[in-house]
Amino acid sequence: MEKTPEKQTAPIIKKPGWKWPKNLILKLISLCFALFLWYFVVGEDKIDRTIFVPLEIVNLPEDLVIANQFKRELEVTVNGPRSLIKSLDRRTITRSVDLSDALPGTRVVKNDTDSMSFPRGVRIMRVQPTHVILLLDKLISKSLRIKATTSGNMPEGYTVTSIVLEPPAITVTGPQKILEDQNLLTTNPIDLSFLTKSTIINVGLNLDDDIAALIGDPIVTANITINEKLVEKIINDIPIHLNHTNPNIAFHLKPEKLMVQAIVPYSLANDKEKLKTFFEAVVNAGALPPGTHKLKVKVTPTRAVTIKAIKPEMIIVELMAVTKQPEQKIKGK
Repeated sequence: MEKTPEKQTAPIIKKPGWKWPKNLILKLISLCFALFLWYFVVGEDKIDRTIFVPLEIVNLPEDLVIANQFKRELEVTVNGPRSLIKSLDRRTITRSVDLSDALPGTRVVKNDTDSMSFPRGVRIMRVQPTHVILLLDKLISKSLRIKATTSGNMPEGYTVTSIVLEPPAITVTGPQKILEDQNLLTTNPIDLSFLTKSTIINVGLNLDDDIAALIGDPIVTANITINEKLVEKIINDIPIHLNHTNPNIAFHLKPEKLMVQAIVPYSLANDKEKLKTFFEAVVNAGALPPGTHKLKVKVTPTRAVTIKAIKPEMIIVELMAVTKQPEQKIKGK
């Protein structure tokens, strides 16, 4: 009797028990965070707001300068959840312009939505201006001489001898296009109408807008020398004095007074009596014997004035011996 083969049975595979997924805690946190973001991005009210973003120039080569005025803030309109938009006040957002590869000439900078970085969930709606034009020029230094300018008329009888500025020149650094034709700076007008003596004042410079943008509002010192005008004047009736070593000589001068033609200060030109005191006229007779002599008059100014002429230069001097009277005896002596 044939043996029937034994019925083979499939091996029994034991199913493992159910286990917690790996990193379940992290996945749950990620889900909550995603729901939280969804609420703020999708569920929260969205608003529009216009903010001002500074334009920041970076990596400008040392030998170049931006020679034109340009808008340094962009007007950016954004849209997003209210909380995110409000949080922009606490963030520093700039529009950086990298000029590391810049060359002299004109450069157009495009301001688009990709040129600025805003938090996720904030959308840029509009940027003004959409383009910024930069004029790049070579940076040079140049010494500019300063010239004094004046206004008003000097008081009568006075004149300006000199105006010396300190410093006499200023070194300015700026775009070649602005400085290449600039050689001179001038002061604001200095009013001379009230000056009667030398003085020192501080004065600003009269600058055009381009130069003022480079050096600001510098002050220079003006050393002003004022002198009184001198006029030619004839002074009459100046008395002549005689010097003689012999006390027993009497004299007579012909003439006794002379005239001097001199250069005198304007303020004293009409004061005849005071002008006479400016001069000392002397005839030196020394030890001459009695008789008639023709002697020269020496006129010495007592003030800083210039003598142009003397009339007469020679005078007649009559010297006479004086006889001493005998002393009278007093009675009873």
